[in-house]
Amino acid sequence: MKTKLLALAVACATASFAANAAVSDTWSAGAAAGYVYGFDHHDDIDFEKEGYGLKLNGEYNFTNWFGLGAGYDYTAKQHIGEGDNRSSLHSNIAEAYGRFAYALDNNGSDIFFKVGPTVTWASAYGETHHKYGAVAGIGGQYAFNDNLAVRAGYDYFYKNMKRDGTRIDNGMFYVGVQYTFGAKKPAPAPVAAPAQKTVRVTENHTLDAGILFPFDGSNLSAEGKQAVAEVVNSSSNLQNTEFEVYGYTDRIGSDAYNNKLSQKRADAVAAELQNNGVTNLKASQGRGKANPVTGDKCNSVQGRKALIDCLAADRRVEVVVTGDTTKIQKQ
Repeated sequence: MKTKLLALAVACATASFAANAAVSDTWSAGAAAGYVYGFDHHDDIDFEKEGYGLKLNGEYNFTNWFGLGAGYDYTAKQHIGEGDNRSSLHSNIAEAYGRFAYALDNNGSDIFFKVGPTVTWASAYGETHHKYGAVAGIGGQYAFNDNLAVRAGYDYFYKNMKRDGTRIDNGMFYVGVQYTFGAKKPAPAPVAAPAQKTVRVTENHTLDAGILFPFDGSNLSAEGKQAVAEVVNSSSNLQNTEFEVYGYTDRIGSDAYNNKLSQKRADAVAAELQNNGVTNLKASQGRGKANPVTGDKCNSVQGRKALIDCLAADRRVEVVVTGDTTKIQKQ
């Protein structure tokens, strides 16, 4: 029977339940139960050595390999003597210990060794005696998550009691559960900011002279001033901006007249840009009837009014805005 119980205890120790005691800066509390076997060092008393034990403990883990713990152990069902002189033996053990571990993962699974002093109150024959002793133990644990794990181990209690000059020690195989407080989740890995680069871009704005000015005129209308303001607003996302203004007329009239009119219109738009806060004006140039956008589509148009209407697209002011912007680079 004793052999079977010992084998069962070893098997339970291999599959025991405990907590994340190997996680730095955490508290854990646990409970366990197990098989107790006593050791009579002089064999001069009758001693039924097998019994059971209960265990409570609390631990603080300074690192993943060292912690301090305190516990309470209760052992029972052992007996001393025979016949009418037979008495049950049970013990209350207070223990303090250092815990040295070898971590198996980051959750708290480990194998460990513990050692420390004990104070035992052992009761038999209606008397209670206390003894100072020591505990040494080995064990292992498996952590399911940040809080719950399983532990099994074997503790040896030196000087459990002394009777008739005979020292009795106890060994306990135990399995138990513990709960860990204060386990910190690892900080998520920082996400690298997407690579960015600064590029130089150019925006072209074509403003209809029919909206900006009266026919054959160079004074900006209210609608024209609004159109210029919108150009400035649309470029607010650019840095280090530069503005260029080019005025154009249609082909009606002399070159000298058209060059003069287009220059006045370019200057009027440039002045309004400055009124809207533009400080880096690189060019303000009248180009007359150069670069017509209508091409030859109006060549067959008859009548002055019809021709003026057909050539409307040529009468324009172009604002070229160049500036820096930031774009995300493709990986």
